[in-house]
Amino acid sequence: MTLARPSAQPAPRSPFAFVGRAGRAARALTTAASALALAVGALTMAPAPAHAADPITTQEYFSYYHLDSAREKGYTGKGVTIALFDGPVDTSAPELAGANIVDKSRCTVNDSPDGVRHATDMATLLVSPYTGVAPDATLYTYQITSSDTQPGGTCVRGADTTDSIDKLINQAVDDGAQIISISLSNSEHGSEIKWAIANAISKGVIIVSSSGNGATDENRSHLGRWSGVVGVTAINTDGTFASYSSWGNGVVTAAVGGPVNTLDANTNEPVTVDGTSYSTPLVAGMLALARQKWPDATTNQILQSLVHSGLNPDHTWNDKTGYGAAALGSLVNDDPSQYPDENPILNKPGGSEPTADEVADYADGLIDPTTNRQVPDSYVYRGADDQVVLYLSDLKTPLHLGTSPRYHRK
Repeated sequence: MTLARPSAQPAPRSPFAFVGRAGRAARALTTAASALALAVGALTMAPAPAHAADPITTQEYFSYYHLDSAREKGYTGKGVTIALFDGPVDTSAPELAGANIVDKSRCTVNDSPDGVRHATDMATLLVSPYTGVAPDATLYTYQITSSDTQPGGTCVRGADTTDSIDKLINQAVDDGAQIISISLSNSEHGSEIKWAIANAISKGVIIVSSSGNGATDENRSHLGRWSGVVGVTAINTDGTFASYSSWGNGVVTAAVGGPVNTLDANTNEPVTVDGTSYSTPLVAGMLALARQKWPDATTNQILQSLVHSGLNPDHTWNDKTGYGAAALGSLVNDDPSQYPDENPILNKPGGSEPTADEVADYADGLIDPTTNRQVPDSYVYRGADDQVVLYLSDLKTPLHLGTSPRYHRK
């Protein structure tokens, strides 16, 4: 498996691609060549990080969402755990000083400078004490390979990879993450991802995923196409839909995609960037604040609140911004217990998998592991089909025959 870095041009050889987008040059960059360095990226081993003396403490999204007011009211994500799937995060970056970041990677990759910078930016938007949406949340980071990755990492073992999206989702669920932030595309299909997402939904874990920067319908190449995944597009700071943002039937909401202040990965000079990559952790962070504020609400009710508070007129859905741009004030101020305990984004326009029935069957342990062999290792079959026992020697799935909670519901 490989990943492509933020770039103005797609890399079709990769089933995954990061969806950040290089933006206009900032204060110290005055040439097109220096801006291109961020857009294209370098295919060299990442050097030892070089940091500016002072952290970046100003971001337009911070004032746009009134995050200073949120912090004053105690909305900081405390007690919430977020998982980030990306390149290696440089935890020595000054913006992340004091952040609670734990590397939970299944393996390690030797990434390019742009890959490290992208991952570090994602972590910064989530938990930076200076400009993070949820500075007191715990961040679990999971490294993932990319097309820029250099040989020598441990994620590829022969024909197998240990950092596939389905494996990372299942790992993050097992690790106790409540929200997963993924700023990459995924052209891979398969029941492994389907059942990993069913696993996350059944355990109340929210997956937030970017929609791409191709300025076109990219639904089939992004995780947002799957049921229950919060697909995110980008808006500008004037509230308009960003011209670079892609869209599709999997879109649920939108958030500011830039400009985001960062540093060029190779020159360490200030630049600004934009893309749905940056919209995604903003939404994940907002959901963390809602999760903190309303700990007794179910995940379904938190998602209901996201849908009902979207800024589209009457919260109607469209394929550009979903139900409308995310409204942080409503997410933390409106009690989600007023909404039904039903997942509002299972059946997406045009149809999506897993279906609501499949998610319910998974949660109740009624998915037959003999015909669905890609279910996660943590899945337990609780149905009453004793024929499954005949295949016990071929299965890793634990069997607790006849114990499904569905048999005991009235």
